[in-house]
Amino acid sequence: MSDEAHAQTQADKDAEREKIARIRAELPVTQRYRYFNAGTNGPLPQRTHDTLVANAQREVSEGRISKTAFTNLLQNLSDTRMAAAKLLGCDASEITLTRNTTEGMNIALMGLPWRAGDEVVTATTEHPGGLHPVYLLHQRYGVTVRMTKIGLPEYDPVEELRAALSHGARAVVLSHVNWATGMVLPVRELADLAHQAGALFICDAAQAAGMVPSNVYELGVDAYACSGQKWLCGPDGTGALFVRKERRSDIQQTFMGYFGVQPGMSDHDGNYVPASGGERYEVSLGYPGGLKGLQVSLNWITEEIGWEWVYQRIATLGHYCYDALAAVNGVRLLTPRERMAGLVHFRVDGIAPADLTTRLDAAGFLIRDTHDPDANRVSTGFYNTEEEIDDLCQAIQSIRAAQ
Repeated sequence: MSDEAHAQTQADKDAEREKIARIRAELPVTQRYRYFNAGTNGPLPQRTHDTLVANAQREVSEGRISKTAFTNLLQNLSDTRMAAAKLLGCDASEITLTRNTTEGMNIALMGLPWRAGDEVVTATTEHPGGLHPVYLLHQRYGVTVRMTKIGLPEYDPVEELRAALSHGARAVVLSHVNWATGMVLPVRELADLAHQAGALFICDAAQAAGMVPSNVYELGVDAYACSGQKWLCGPDGTGALFVRKERRSDIQQTFMGYFGVQPGMSDHDGNYVPASGGERYEVSLGYPGGLKGLQVSLNWITEEIGWEWVYQRIATLGHYCYDALAAVNGVRLLTPRERMAGLVHFRVDGIAPADLTTRLDAAGFLIRDTHDPDANRVSTGFYNTEEEIDDLCQAIQSIRAAQ
């Protein structure tokens, strides 16, 4: 390598370190913990906290209603839909604002006209936020639930779905990134298979949005539900649901809110025309401060950090963590390395996952344990460092040695 090329490489490394330092300065909790749990809740940026506090202070000092309050609310809703649409690569009219992924999954699933004998295909490894609405379909309508092993490393997801699908299937319900194993599913292939069978593809994106590229048009999904508080580093009680505009006639309104009807397009006989966009599915308004906070977090990542860098950084750290854990005696990896990004699932011989989570917390490491299959889970956020991962592996070695 020439001196000039070496100097450029070193300059790039220095710039990367400075960028990570700026990011971590915006996330105060990273100064206290090695924070590896974005899959549950991401760290809250200082500027997002400040936005929440400023909104609460304004409510206390100025009141929660004024001549301009409703106009400001409408703008807030519009801005939040636009920010979510930019993340997902869709039109803002296809965004419904929700309070979490589970709400979005319920909207999409309960909106289909189910009949006894219809089928829904899903997987044993899916999160309860997607599975439990499916169970309700079975209990309420007599829908047949076809379970697969999609998400488990030893099963090919495409072949599993192909074997389970029939032309009686009305929907396929799967995650983009599996919460229980960390597998990144080949969503485009799965969605194409679903469509060939005449089924809609309804996707749980709780572990995907903000961790892997989530352009919904490229993925081919019909509905895509995500939360704001995980990889997007937004406040609790925020989320978004994408429903492809061509599927609005398939996914009907289950509940109705203020914005569910087009203005002037209803009568007192009960006739109405649904709102033209995603607001048709919104039952209640989100907390204005939370909506603004989600915008702030999204704008910070979009404009100052850059999503392509974020996705690459998360995946790079995920693979680094996988390899580092694999080198620790007694650690067994569950996540398939060839199909992963920022979730790393593992077990430590002789230590129950919940016990390891507790002991690591006492040592200053925030991870979590998951179930079905039982494991510990590390979420490698774009704000983490290789040194933190090395420290985590050393801590696991020390805990195991003390057994």
